[in-house]
Amino acid sequence: MQNSEEPTVLIIVAVDGTRSSVAALQSAKNYAETHNARLRAISVWSNVNTYSPFMLEWSPGEDARFQLEESSREVFGDHLPAWYDQVVIEGSAAKVLIEASKTAELLVVGSRGHGGFAGLFLGSVSAQCAAHAHSPVMIVREHNDLTAVSADAPIVVGHDGSANGDDALEWALNYAEKLGAPVEVVRTWSIDRIPPQFNEEFGYVPSFDEVTARVRRDLITETAHRVGEHTGTTVTLVAAMSQPAEELIKRSENARLLVVGSRGRGGFAGLMLGSVSSECASHAHCPVAVVPKSAAAHPDL
Repeated sequence: MQNSEEPTVLIIVAVDGTRSSVAALQSAKNYAETHNARLRAISVWSNVNTYSPFMLEWSPGEDARFQLEESSREVFGDHLPAWYDQVVIEGSAAKVLIEASKTAELLVVGSRGHGGFAGLFLGSVSAQCAAHAHSPVMIVREHNDLTAVSADAPIVVGHDGSANGDDALEWALNYAEKLGAPVEVVRTWSIDRIPPQFNEEFGYVPSFDEVTARVRRDLITETAHRVGEHTGTTVTLVAAMSQPAEELIKRSENARLLVVGSRGRGGFAGLMLGSVSSECASHAHCPVAVVPKSAAAHPDL
């Protein structure tokens, strides 16, 4: 239920009739209600150029509309709210959604759509959206049931000290403030990524616990300003000796949402989606929000 103020924020959700897209629509509905936002469901279709000796009356556009209407009925019931609208567009799904994200606060997609290969954990459309969208992208799996999430389940956010890590943290804090949810900020280190200050003392070999403690102190210092602006939100800062994707995926088991920046430290300049965010989007146990580097991290506008 939204409040009486006119919604000004736009949320876009991709719907193609698959179970993961229905889960995405449910998540988008919850987000829109929390943020008093408008919600637009987009179904994209294209002509299939195949030869058949038989006369076919099937219309891909009509089928797309039918799938969208059925999915909307499943999530909202027979009476659609005034702040929700449905759009059917011909074209390339990824291109249409990326273009739509230019004016959106958030783009929500299912992890897998029609035509995906069984061995892929992340569909090509959702992967392209996560890599190229102009807004944050939330990726939802079929089994993600927000009604089963405990009230104290945290929003987990990865922070590696980069500017994009700050974007992800700001977005997570703003979202948590709306939900009244706790936030868990995670930074990892490994033998091949030991903090530089420990390499400056010749002949001294620090213990793993010393390095972890120093990494956590750095995390506290670097995030203090942003965390301090959200005094009503419970924030836990965690440092761990682990590979970043491995640690974040493990912590996603008990999280309501995992938030990562689209690019972190050490990425190759030509890659639009970093390896950590890509692995998390593919394998996390909860929905994943990928925040682009240039995004204004304000889901509460």
